[in-house]
Amino acid sequence: LAFVAYQLWGTGYAESRAQNKLADQFRSQSTTTIANVAPSPTTSVKPIVPQLGDTVGQIEIPTIGLSKLVVAGVGYSQLQKGPGLFSGSPLPGQLGNVAIAGHRTTYGAPFGRLNELKNSDAITITTSSGVYKYITKGSPRIVEATDVAVVKTVDKSLASLTLVTCHPKWTSKQRLIVFATLEKITPALPATIFTPPTDAQEVEQLSQGWFHDTSAWPPVLALALLMAGIWIGAALILRQGRSRWVVYPVTLIVFSPILFIFFGYLTRLLPTNL
Repeated sequence: LAFVAYQLWGTGYAESRAQNKLADQFRSQSTTTIANVAPSPTTSVKPIVPQLGDTVGQIEIPTIGLSKLVVAGVGYSQLQKGPGLFSGSPLPGQLGNVAIAGHRTTYGAPFGRLNELKNSDAITITTSSGVYKYITKGSPRIVEATDVAVVKTVDKSLASLTLVTCHPKWTSKQRLIVFATLEKITPALPATIFTPPTDAQEVEQLSQGWFHDTSAWPPVLALALLMAGIWIGAALILRQGRSRWVVYPVTLIVFSPILFIFFGYLTRLLPTNL
């Protein structure tokens, strides 16, 4: 029960802190762009190509109350911070398919209500180079988790957006997809690609399942043993006649932060896009 609570609220707290840091970075990017580039009414400012884990821009969907900073990359550590831009995608406002993935249940659940979107809903993405409005085309649809075609650019002359999250909730069996196109094609620029991957990397990013992060096992086991040792030690102290009103509170004070860290490592064994 405590682990479920951590998934619902503990991961959300971690995501909120990461979003605050991304917001500071985004403001810094915007200030730098405004200070160094004279805006023109007929041309778009050349976008800043983000590094893995850096801020891409802010996505807003008023109909579902979404406003989040988007990070570059869709690995586990990136999706902890917020929605992530797939490697191999163009940047928002450019020609090609801008593909963004996000959690549906954990880490703030940025795409938790993606299934509520309808045809012609507005999706706005603000970057350091401009504000881009996309309009959804049709209702959300379900695809298999290994269907990597949805995040690729098929029509290089079209500026499109694809939002990806897991389906059904609390599983990573399939993917929920929302497709949209840029309202005005005029400001769209030839795509500046964000770190092109191989097809194998795209499949891995879309379908990382249970226990995919094997590096989490050593700390999970070590912390489990440590917590067991704490409770065994507390039991031995109680046998010596110490008051439970002292032993239990002290044990909980020591145990709780270790449990929180343990849950963090344990979460790394869950599917990436849960």
